[in-house]
Amino acid sequence: MADLSAELRTQAAGVARLVIAKEVLRRAVRYVDQTTLMSDKPYFSAISKLSDVVTNLEKAAQNCKLTLAVLERAIRDAGTEQPDELTTLSLMLDCINDVTSRLDKESSTTGIRSSPLRQAICSVSEDILEANRSRSRLPALDVEAELWVFREASEGGCRYFAMLHADNRDMYHALSDHPSLTPMPYWSSPDPPDNLHREEWSARSALWKQLLGDAGIPAQNCTTFSLCGYYGLSLFSENGTLSEPAILSYLGEIDISVEARADYWARRQWSNRRFRDLNEKMGTQVPFSQIFKIIDEAKDADVSLEKSQIEAVLPKITADSLITRPCA
Repeated sequence: MADLSAELRTQAAGVARLVIAKEVLRRAVRYVDQTTLMSDKPYFSAISKLSDVVTNLEKAAQNCKLTLAVLERAIRDAGTEQPDELTTLSLMLDCINDVTSRLDKESSTTGIRSSPLRQAICSVSEDILEANRSRSRLPALDVEAELWVFREASEGGCRYFAMLHADNRDMYHALSDHPSLTPMPYWSSPDPPDNLHREEWSARSALWKQLLGDAGIPAQNCTTFSLCGYYGLSLFSENGTLSEPAILSYLGEIDISVEARADYWARRQWSNRRFRDLNEKMGTQVPFSQIFKIIDEAKDADVSLEKSQIEAVLPKITADSLITRPCA
């Protein structure tokens, strides 16, 4: 099981890089699109000022470093072992501090605006830092994965059963394809999956009851192997800074076609109109049920006119367009 977890940990790191890089690149592409679609306004009104973003990120990182230092002292005084997550967080904060110092120096000495890719890196870094501080979730960047291993003793020896936990869909599918893992979901569901006979389902149910013990709580009856930490921003660390070339190497993994981007903005435009109309009609905050309904309706709405208008003005995306600073 230790060997299996080591294999999965290496695999998880690769998937985590892909997940994080895709989100950074999506944001960078949208910054380019926003600049184009709002070309009648100053660039700083389309995207928040770099200096403000850097200042907020730098202050948050400094506060988090101070809190982390106090926590580390408390752990040492208590004579307990420091969790791996704290070491990862410390490395991540060092990366963020280096990025902010470089961006701040660049902005103050040259007065020029940052590239879309740098804007995206800064934005993602700030979101991840805040999520770590507040322990909130960022579904698009959540790469946490664990392997829960259960041991069944018998006269012929021991058998081991593993449960894979990963909220991110890309992470889960990539790791669950490992040949040593057999998916065994739905242990507490009254209805069996479609691919199981009733007899097989009954046998699996009995097995899970035995593995989970009287409490029926998985976490109390297993050994846990951490495959990937809460957020893996430090996976892109290169000599203490985030590597733009490493992130750009994943550009082919996202759909940057004009058609796909125009469809995204057209449906967002359609949703915004519905939100605005509903707000004016209700005169109060729109309930979540209505928000989700509008989002679902936008997926099937006819946005052909808006899409064609947006397609006509969106530029082609290249690696150079993401690392080039926008004109004033």
